[in-house]
Amino acid sequence: MVDLFGLPARVAELEGRCGRQDGDTAGRLSDLLHLAWYLRQRDTQRCLSLLGEVERLLDMAPLSEDTLALARARASLTRAECVARLHVDLGAAEGLVAAARAGFAALADPVGEGDSCFCSSDIALLRGDMPAATRRLEEARQLYRRGDDPVRAAIADAWLGRLESYGTLEQAEVRWTAPLREANTLEHPAVRAHVACFLGGIAFQRSDFTGCITHWQEAFDNAVVAGCRWLSITLAATTGAAYANLNDLPTALEWKEKAFALAEPTGWPEALGTALSSMAETTTSLGHHARARHLFEEALTYLAKVQGVRRYVITCIAYGDLCLAMGDAGTALPWYEKACTGAVRLGHPDTEHSAMRGMAAALLALDRLDEAKAAAERALSLFADRGDRFHQIRVLQVLAGIHRAQGDVRAAAGLLERAVAIGEEMAGYQLPPDLFAELSHDQELAGDLRKALAYERRARDALGNLYERQGRNRVQAMQVRFDTERARADAEHHRLLASAEAARAAALDHANTTLELLGRIGQEITATLDSESVFQALYRHIGDLLHAPSLFIGLLDKEGGKLDVRFRMEDGRRLPPRHDLLTSDTLAAQAVRENREIHKDFREDEPRLTIPGTRPMRTALYRPLVVGERVLGVLSVQSDRESAYGPRELQVFRTLCAYGAIALANAEAYRQLDRAVTDLRDALGRLVQQEKMAALGQLVAGVAHEVNTPLGVTLSAVSLLHDSMRQMQETLNGGVLTRTSLAEHLQTGVELAGLAQRNVVRAADMVRSFKEVAVDRSNDDRRIFDLGDYLKELLGLVRPRLVQAGVRVEFDGAPPIQMDTFPGALAQVVTNLLANVADHAYPPGKAGTARVTADALPDGGVEITVADDGAGIPADILPKVFDPFFTTRRAAGNMGLGLHVAFNQVTQRLRGSIEVESQPSQGTAVRVRIPADVMAAAP
Repeated sequence: MVDLFGLPARVAELEGRCGRQDGDTAGRLSDLLHLAWYLRQRDTQRCLSLLGEVERLLDMAPLSEDTLALARARASLTRAECVARLHVDLGAAEGLVAAARAGFAALADPVGEGDSCFCSSDIALLRGDMPAATRRLEEARQLYRRGDDPVRAAIADAWLGRLESYGTLEQAEVRWTAPLREANTLEHPAVRAHVACFLGGIAFQRSDFTGCITHWQEAFDNAVVAGCRWLSITLAATTGAAYANLNDLPTALEWKEKAFALAEPTGWPEALGTALSSMAETTTSLGHHARARHLFEEALTYLAKVQGVRRYVITCIAYGDLCLAMGDAGTALPWYEKACTGAVRLGHPDTEHSAMRGMAAALLALDRLDEAKAAAERALSLFADRGDRFHQIRVLQVLAGIHRAQGDVRAAAGLLERAVAIGEEMAGYQLPPDLFAELSHDQELAGDLRKALAYERRARDALGNLYERQGRNRVQAMQVRFDTERARADAEHHRLLASAEAARAAALDHANTTLELLGRIGQEITATLDSESVFQALYRHIGDLLHAPSLFIGLLDKEGGKLDVRFRMEDGRRLPPRHDLLTSDTLAAQAVRENREIHKDFREDEPRLTIPGTRPMRTALYRPLVVGERVLGVLSVQSDRESAYGPRELQVFRTLCAYGAIALANAEAYRQLDRAVTDLRDALGRLVQQEKMAALGQLVAGVAHEVNTPLGVTLSAVSLLHDSMRQMQETLNGGVLTRTSLAEHLQTGVELAGLAQRNVVRAADMVRSFKEVAVDRSNDDRRIFDLGDYLKELLGLVRPRLVQAGVRVEFDGAPPIQMDTFPGALAQVVTNLLANVADHAYPPGKAGTARVTADALPDGGVEITVADDGAGIPADILPKVFDPFFTTRRAAGNMGLGLHVAFNQVTQRLRGSIEVESQPSQGTAVRVRIPADVMAAAP
C-alpha cells in the first residue's frame, strides 16, 4: 500500500531505482508514480516533473485497464495537491481531486477515496470553508477505516481534532485526546507528528507554553522525518510563537527563521506568508517596527492569494496592531475589518474577538468615538456571552479610553475598575500594569487622590510581578531548551547503540546477500548455453564480489596439448586470445596439469612472468574448471592490491569456478546437441522434399490416367473420320458418289470432328489445371484466387487416385471467397489430407466417400473440412497423427510425413490451425482454419 507521505528509506530506494533507465516500462511507471506522490510536499517542482514522465508512460505501459485507471487516479490526486499549494489554482485542484476520487471509487479503493477527501479538506481550508473542510475529513476517516489503514485514519483523526479545537476547545479535547494518545502506539512518524501537533495546540490555547513547546518540537522532528513539509513549517512557526509568549524572543526568532528556511524552497504562497508574518510578529515584539512592517507587507503579498486561511486573519490583526503602535490608525482599521470578516467566515471566535477589539482601538485613535464605542460595546457583549473574561478586560480598556476622550473620566475609571474586578476573579491571572496606571491617572483627574495613589502602587507591584513572571518564563524557556537538548543527546546515544547493532546485523545481512547473489549468478551462468555468454556473465558479476581488474579463462585443448585462453579482460579492456602449452611454466598451465588451486601473493621484489600488453599484479588466483573428473580449463582473477583475497573471497571464487565449469560443460553439450539437431533437421528437410516429390508423382500418374481417356476417344474419332473421308474419296473417284451418300459422309465427319474437339479441350483443361497446381506446389509465391474454383480444380486432379482406392470425392462448392495466400501450401495440405484418406480410412476392398467443404468464418477466415466415413482413428493414436515419421503402414512403404507436412504448412505458411476429430467406426474429420488474407493475420 502507498504510504501517505513516504518514509525516508522508501523514498531513497525509489530515487535509486528511478535514477536508472533500465527496467520494464510498467515497473518504471510504478516507481515514478510512487516517488512523485512522496515528493509532492518534499519537492513540489520535481514532483510535477516526474508526473510529466508518468503521464507519458501511461500511454505505453503494458498494464491492465484497472491498473492504468488506478495509476491515473493517483497521478491526478498528486497533481491536485501541487496545483493547490504551489499555484493556488483551487478550481483546477478541485477538478483534479474529483476525477481522482471518481477513479478510486470505480475501482473500489477506499484508501484512494480517503486521500482524495483529505486533499479536498486542505483545499477547503485554503478557501476558508471550515465546515466543508471538517466534512471532508470526517469522510476521509471513515474511508480509511473501511480500507483498513490505521495510520491514515489516525492522521485524519488528529487533523480533524486540530480543526475542531479552534472552535470548541473543551469538546475537541474530550473527544480526541485519549484516542490519539492510543494511536501513538502505531510507531509511525507521520502519526506521531500529527498527534503531538494536536496535543501542543490544546496546551497552547490553555497558555501552557512549556507543554506545547515539548509537544510541538516532538511533532516537528517527526514531521521532518515523515516528509510532511507543510506541517513542519507550521510547527516551526507555532513553536516560535510559544517561545515568544515565554519572552524568549531570540529563540522564538530562531524557530521562525527555521520555518522560513523550510518554506522558501517550496514556493507555496501560504507557507511563505505564514513564515514571514510569524517572523514579523516577533520582530515587532523586539521593537524593530520598520523591519516588522516590511516583513508583514511581504507576507501579505503571499497570503493575499489564500485569504480564506486562518493565518491570513491572524496576520491582518498583527499588522493592524503594528500600525496602531506606530500611530497609523488609518492603515490599521481596514486590516482589522478584513480580519473580522475572515474570522466570522472561518468560525474562529478567538480571532474574531481580537479583530473587533482592534477595530475599536483604531476608531478611537481616529477620533471616531461613536463608531468606536459601538464596536467596543458589541465586542464586550459577545465576549460576555461566551464567558471570555480575558478579552472583556482588553475591551473595557478600550471603552475607558473612549469615555476618557469624551471627557467623562469618572465613567472611564468605572469601566477600568470593572475590568480589575473581572481580572481578580480569574485564578492565576496577573492584571497588566498599564491598566492600573490608566486607572490611577483617571482617579487623579476625577479628584480622588487616595484611589489614584492606591492604584499607582498596584501598578508598581504589577510591573514588578510582570518582570518576575518574565524571568520565570525565561527560565522555563531555558529549561525547555535544556530538556530538548538532553532528549536529543539521549536519542543520539540510542541511535549510536542502534547503529552498532545495525552494523552487526548488516554484516550478517551482507553474508546472506552474498549467498543470495551467488545463487542468482549461478542460475544465470548455468542457464547460459553459449561459451561467450558464460565468459561475459562471469566477468560482469565477479567484479561485484571481488577486486579483479584482471580476469581470464582458458579452455583445455587436449589434442593440441595447450590452453586456449580466448577470454581475457584487464581494466575493462578485452585482450587478444593467446595459447599456453600445458608443459609451460605458467601458473595457469600448472593449475591444469596438477588439477589444483593456486593462490599467489607476489612480493614487491619478486620476479614474475608478465604477459605482454598487461600490467603486473600483486595477487593472483588460479583454479581449474572441473566437472566430475574432467578438467575443462582454468579461471584466473588477479588484483593489483596486496593480499587482495581472504577466506571470504576464496569461497566466492571457488563457487564461481564451480558454476563456470558447469556452464561451460552445458555449453559444450549444447553445441554437440545443436549439431545433431541441425543434421536431423537437414535430413528431415530432405525427406519432406522427397515426400513432396512422391505426392507430385502420384498426381502426375493420376492426371496421365485421366488424360488417356479423352485422348483415346479423340484418336478413335480421328481414325473414324479418316476412314470416312477415304471412303468418300473412293466413291467420288469411282463416279458413284450420290447426293445422299455425300450428305451422310459430311454428317459423320461433323460428328466425329466435334467429338474429337470436345475431348481435346477436356484433355487441355486437365493439363492446364495440373500445370497451375504443379506450379503452385513447386514455388512459394503468394497470389489472389477464388477458393471454390481452386479446390474444384485441385479435386479434379486428385480424384483419379482416390477412385483407384475406391473413394468417391464430393465437393458441394464454396461461397465466393477471395483468398490472398499461398496456393501451393494449400494444395499440399488438401492433397495430403485426401491421400491420407485413400491410404488409411478404409480397409482393402471397401469403398467410401470423402467430403470436402469450405465455409467463410465470422473473423474473416475460412474453414476447409476433409471428412470421411471410414474406420476412424483410435483414441490412443489421435494425439500422434501430426508427429513426424508416425505411421501405421510403415510396412507398406509409408514414411509418416504427410500429416506432419500438412500441419507445418497450415500453422506456419498459412498462419492457421488444424485439428482432427475422430471416433472409431464413425469416420474422421480434419478441420483447417486459415485467414483469407495471410498477410493481414498476426504472425
